[in-house]
Amino acid sequence: MKRLLLLSFLAISIFSCSRRPEKNINPNFVFCLFNKEETPTSLLFSEHLDDTNSPTLEIPLSTSRIQEREYIYKNGFFYRLSSQTSLFKKYQLQGSSLVLIDSIQLKNSDFETITWKDDKNLVALCRENLTENTSQARLYQINVAAMKIIKEDTIVLPFATKEYKALHLGLVDIENNNLWIAYSFFKSSGKYGHTTSDTTYYATIKYDSFKLLNVQKETRSTYPGGFNIIQSYSFKDEQGDYYFMTNPGIALGNNLKLPTAIFRKKKGQQLVDQDFMINISKSIGNHAYGIWYAGNGKAIIRNEQKKLYTDFSNYHSVYQFEYRIVDLKSGYIEKIQFPLDKGTQKENVWTDTKYVYIAIDDAHDEHRVWKYNLQTKEISKGLKLPNTANFTVRMNYMK
Repeated sequence: MKRLLLLSFLAISIFSCSRRPEKNINPNFVFCLFNKEETPTSLLFSEHLDDTNSPTLEIPLSTSRIQEREYIYKNGFFYRLSSQTSLFKKYQLQGSSLVLIDSIQLKNSDFETITWKDDKNLVALCRENLTENTSQARLYQINVAAMKIIKEDTIVLPFATKEYKALHLGLVDIENNNLWIAYSFFKSSGKYGHTTSDTTYYATIKYDSFKLLNVQKETRSTYPGGFNIIQSYSFKDEQGDYYFMTNPGIALGNNLKLPTAIFRKKKGQQLVDQDFMINISKSIGNHAYGIWYAGNGKAIIRNEQKKLYTDFSNYHSVYQFEYRIVDLKSGYIEKIQFPLDKGTQKENVWTDTKYVYIAIDDAHDEHRVWKYNLQTKEISKGLKLPNTANFTVRMNYMK
């Protein structure tokens, strides 16, 4: 199974530990817990997700106020991509600590989306300043084994407008030496005044030369991928077809007249399939945020409930979020009867061939991994997390 990203809710690079094991651990899973009151945020490692097991090791961070979600896990190493410092750092878990291995200073900030070109090369995109009514993005390809930048250049993207000038880089994929980017534009005014334009653009660019091959317009929905570096909004199925989701709702896009939807780009194709669309908002009456592949043509989404929150001020703290399974062939969407969850931008879903595991923070102040059997639809309890947690930001598989 494709390894998942570890994107933690962290702001510093020095770690401490309150409990030190007698020997090195070999964890299968890691959680990032945003804890209550002034208790430090922590990484929690575990060998299993079963209800009868306890977490193996907890590493508290030396701050309680967290500003960024920027950690990536791959092949035994943790990588930190910071939009605040423009530093790219490499860490390794050694005993009960995360140890800094190496770092690279980048020129840009505002990193929005990433992809792995292969196991050794990370591709990261960020915004650059608007120039002569064109929007510009900056691409870095970093060889994480050598910790060197091996490709760096500016990408010029057309279709900026006078009203919507800010570029949103939602999704990125590399196939057949072509760079595919799904992007849109937005404007901001005031604390919650974030509004997205009514069009998504799909650009295909020759990766070797950065020559723009084509741009496809999408008007069925907008705001592709949310902040993809924070939460999953795309995947490839067993056939190599690329599925992705838009989310123009209140939490990020704020263009409520357009639906959250799932789209598809078939393997080997440059253009998005115009005959395929799953209209989530029409089916469930709400917007959704985050999509995870469960295998065999099924995906998990996380949706809001607009009747339960007042506005953006309490959107994150209300117990309102549901989880649903989507049949990608028929478009049928079915609710999973889990407790309601809280918190946004959570990477808290993992699946194997039998179960979907979801870390939920419920209204009874219980923080637990729940299990959904993909064959029988049975729901059961998994690993219980500490009650000192406020909510679970991440749950990631490390193998």
